[in-house]
Amino acid sequence: MINYNKNKLINTCLETYYDTFSRTLDTADFVPEKYNKKILAYIFKNMKRQFRRLDREDRRYQRAMRKKERLKAKQKAKDGQ
Repeated sequence: MINYNKNKLINTCLETYYDTFSRTLDTADFVPEKYNKKILAYIFKNMKRQFRRLDREDRRYQRAMRKKERLKAKQKAKDGQ
């Protein structure tokens, strides 16, 4: 089963970070390399943190969906008897 919820969250997250990267590239010509490395490290660190949050949110969503499915199956079995 394809996890559409997680794909949608990942796409939103990556669009934000691609926008951030594009703004960083605009400054690459006149900002010292040392500071650019720090900026990129900071961006990657935040992106990793955001992906952890994304995974946590997706686990909550998947858990809720499984619970709904179980309740539907239970209700259907109950109605069938």
